[in-house]
Amino acid sequence: MKKYFFHLLFLIAISLLAYHYSLISFLLMLCIALSLLVLIVAGIIKLLSSSLNPIWLKLPFQIILICIVGIFIGLFRPLAPAVIHTDDVSENLSYAYQTDQGDRKNLKAYIGLFREELANRDSLRLRQVKDLYTNRLIQKPLDKFHAAFVFHHAEESKDYEIANELASQAASAEALKDVYQVQWLAKASYDRWMVSLGKPQKYDTQDKFGISVE
Repeated sequence: MKKYFFHLLFLIAISLLAYHYSLISFLLMLCIALSLLVLIVAGIIKLLSSSLNPIWLKLPFQIILICIVGIFIGLFRPLAPAVIHTDDVSENLSYAYQTDQGDRKNLKAYIGLFREELANRDSLRLRQVKDLYTNRLIQKPLDKFHAAFVFHHAEESKDYEIANELASQAASAEALKDVYQVQWLAKASYDRWMVSLGKPQKYDTQDKFGISVE
């Protein structure tokens, strides 16, 4: 009975962590992969020798079950509002950038059932940033970087062109010239724009994984 009590506590702890922190789901997936590897190795040893301790078969199964439950619970974690509306342009753009990146670090982004919801959130962010851009309210280098990221995740060539315009201006700012992600976005947005037009990319960024981008 005591053994199952600790299992239950562990399950509750994992579920709470998965619910409150989206990245925990990816760690749980890694745990599942490692547990499966242990099971494979244990299975091979079991075939070659009958002296294998049963714990090496039982424990990985228990870990896998707990991780699956944790991942499932994590999917019920509500997403923060896609945008906010304040009188501070920088605050609005910073928030849009954060939720843009946060959505792409969430396991829901890789599950078809949630793609429509995430696409709608992208649309809300893009609409807000377009309004700010049209009214010429995006002036600060960091604001341009944040806005460029939202445009970069649009679906039309004209938006990629704007993304490159803003990203290039941000990258040329003295304060951001040594910020890797800013410099990367200036190149990636250009490549994405070119690819959308059926032209060759210049910096070879679109066939490689970028941190916090795709």
